[in-house]
Amino acid sequence: MKTFPKSVTHNNQRCDLVHFSADSFSHLEDERIEKVHAVCFNNGKLLLVNHLKWNIWGIPGGTREQGESLEETLVRELQEETNCLATSFVPISYEKVIEDDGTFHYRVHFFCSVEPLGKFDTDIAGSIDKIGWIDPKEFETYIEDKEFKKLIIQKVVSNFDHYANL
Repeated sequence: MKTFPKSVTHNNQRCDLVHFSADSFSHLEDERIEKVHAVCFNNGKLLLVNHLKWNIWGIPGGTREQGESLEETLVRELQEETNCLATSFVPISYEKVIEDDGTFHYRVHFFCSVEPLGKFDTDIAGSIDKIGWIDPKEFETYIEDKEFKKLIIQKVVSNFDHYANL
């Protein structure tokens, strides 16, 4: 567990973020899980997405829709944002985002193997303008300089063989 005070914005306020490693999300209150993201690989390359609005690179994922399971959200977001199909995935970590009044929600992260379904043009929402397949050892040159964002990818890059064989 690692705490990052006032490191993210939610509901127009700076919120604390607490990062946890996890191999399951079953202990989390399902209705509090709002976001699903994945550290994705294909043929040893790491998949990143560029967010047009902020011109920053990150891992694919997004907001859970009403009635969706975590897995359904993951598969949908990957197809929408990258035109890739999730072929296997396992939980790796989650974050608890805590507002000043104590209200909180979770963001969960998966390790994911993917297969491209074809050429990527843009995502449905128009928020992702390009994707990149990079050498995983070079991810820090792409990812926004925020420790909690790099922590998620570093965990997978450092333990790639372990996750790839699950």
